[in-house]
Amino acid sequence: MKTIAVDENTWKKIKLLKDKLDAKSYDEVLQRLIETWHLVELDKKVEKIIVEDDEADVLLRVIKERDKK
Repeated sequence: MKTIAVDENTWKKIKLLKDKLDAKSYDEVLQRLIETWHLVELDKKVEKIIVEDDEADVLLRVIKERDKK
């Protein structure tokens, strides 16, 4: 188990977030924050993907086929 130092303002915000998330621990709060950050970063990367129309059609077909499985 490791500890981290945060200032009083950050501590209050994390504590409030723990209550809002109904998290069982501060570790759970941090894990959720990290997961959310990763999802936001992934979303940013996905927005940058540029695909030609014919490539997009193929991609959509592949995704639809996967969903059927």
